[in-house]
Amino acid sequence: MATSGDPVIQGLMNETEAIDLSDPNLLKKMNEIAQKIATRQRELKATSANESFDDSSLIDPSDVFVCEGCQ
Repeated sequence: MATSGDPVIQGLMNETEAIDLSDPNLLKKMNEIAQKIATRQRELKATSANESFDDSSLIDPSDVFVCEGCQ
């Protein structure tokens, strides 16, 4: 699983790991978390517009849902 230096994003990624795979709302919850990650990354990029921002620190929100053995 991808990791993030931002504690908010890392918390969301950890939340994903805790989702019950038999939850009938699994897809909805995963999409919500991916959206929150993307939103947070946009916020981080916007707040550092006047500073150098390293785009390589961004993660693809879909990485949250890919197992390590599948990559």
